[in-house]
Amino acid sequence: MTTKSLLTPRLFRILKRYYSTDRPYSTALGVIDISTNDEVIEYKTLKDGVAVKDYSKIPGPKALPIIGNAWRFAPIIGHYKIHELDKVMISLYQQYGKIVKVSGLIGHPDLLFVFDGDDIQRVFKMEETMPHRPSMPSLHYYKQHLQKDFFRGNEGVIGVHGPKWDAFRKQVQHILLSPTTAKMYIEPLDLIATDFLNRMEDMLDENRELPGNFLHEIYKWALESVARVSLNTRLGCLEPLAKDSESQRIIESINTFFWNVAEVELKMPVWRVYKNKAFRKYIGALEDFRRLCLKYIEACMHKMKEKSYNSGNESISIVEMILLKTQNPKVAAVLALDLFLVGVDTTSIAIASTMYQLSQNMDKQEKLFEELKEALPNQDSKVTAAAQEKMTYLRACIKETLRMYPVIIGNGRSLQSDTIIGGYKVPKGTHVIFPHLHVSNSEQYFEEPDKFVPERWLKGEAGSERCPHQKKIHPFVSLPFGYGRRSCLGRRFAEVEMNTLLSKVFRKYKINYNYGKLTYKVSPTYVPEQPLKFQLTKRTV
Repeated sequence: MTTKSLLTPRLFRILKRYYSTDRPYSTALGVIDISTNDEVIEYKTLKDGVAVKDYSKIPGPKALPIIGNAWRFAPIIGHYKIHELDKVMISLYQQYGKIVKVSGLIGHPDLLFVFDGDDIQRVFKMEETMPHRPSMPSLHYYKQHLQKDFFRGNEGVIGVHGPKWDAFRKQVQHILLSPTTAKMYIEPLDLIATDFLNRMEDMLDENRELPGNFLHEIYKWALESVARVSLNTRLGCLEPLAKDSESQRIIESINTFFWNVAEVELKMPVWRVYKNKAFRKYIGALEDFRRLCLKYIEACMHKMKEKSYNSGNESISIVEMILLKTQNPKVAAVLALDLFLVGVDTTSIAIASTMYQLSQNMDKQEKLFEELKEALPNQDSKVTAAAQEKMTYLRACIKETLRMYPVIIGNGRSLQSDTIIGGYKVPKGTHVIFPHLHVSNSEQYFEEPDKFVPERWLKGEAGSERCPHQKKIHPFVSLPFGYGRRSCLGRRFAEVEMNTLLSKVFRKYKINYNYGKLTYKVSPTYVPEQPLKFQLTKRTV
């Protein structure tokens, strides 16, 4: 077949007239690339005067017939590992550039990795009123089939999309996103943090080092905090826990869920035809978690019947507030389950990473200590809302930690319509991944990105003594809590919890870590691999 037979008469006349040039020729129909060395003609439509390339032209690893790119994640023969997705993302960027397509993932839509801050911003800004994250079919299966009688009509916000997600979120978002609501819990969280510091002191060895499993101890603090906020209940997590205790089993079920969700969701979905070991562990963890938490949720609701409420009642829990507002026990119960599921692992890792970063940057730790002496005059001073307002440098330390080591290494959207991204027309249904771990550690957006510089986040004149590293930060390259209507509903509570605990820890102790650089793995949270044997030295003032 000749080139002439492929073209309309008008296009052929244009080509004939300009065949001697190798420059693109613009017409009302689009942009035609003309090459005297090749008969292949690439037609590009125009979008706002800019040439738009076809989706098939996006660079990425070539998919093989039948097995596509799934083999790259297979054991032995594959060079991509599920629990090293951070390294996979870096490899894709280095090999293919700022936009990369990974197609041919058996049982999954195409993945489009977008490494450009401006493109990330455009996708987020164009999203509709009910944005879709890349779905979690296994969690959907659990809620829609295995536990359909429990979740029917009220499936929460995790792994849920469309009108059901929208209706549920509208019932709870006003309470959860209110700064006033979060501040109500600072006083009880201060008590829990004090108990945890006492527990830390008891755990120290002869070198005043914490045990290697200290991250697991932080999980206990986080679970105790979530229970207090959600249910107005103390679970006793900060006491030595028996292996078969309910609190310990809740923590283990959450850890098992997070570890196996990567195996279930990111690998070939064989669970749809055969319930393999990873899927059985995943579902078993979800069921243990639901059953154990419901015991405490139902106890909280039972106590409500014997309790009177007024506008000044500061001991009211999130479940109580939601139940009073919606008069729907199922909404309150499912929300509590969501808060427990995502509020323990994530906050704990952020605490551990912040402690590590400050232990490796003693000048920053001392600067934080000076701030905390102003906010908390004594080591046993209570953390209050007023005190937290003064902790600007602490908040900057947390932001900088989450820039360098975000708990979730990427965010994403499942496109609900054809979208122009990076000059390419990307079809509806594509899963677009925003690799924030890589982008927020890029020299393109941050000067000396491998250095811990909390001053980046302080308000002030660029180049001033107070803020020498500050420059305008791209608003879409570091989003540890997501963006828009699908941003983290529990963000304000997580921030209050972290501020409370970290302020008390660094007001009382100087923290060292003497075992070199931490490395991280994807589980799918971004978690330290080495034992967290922090050394604690008591401050004298």
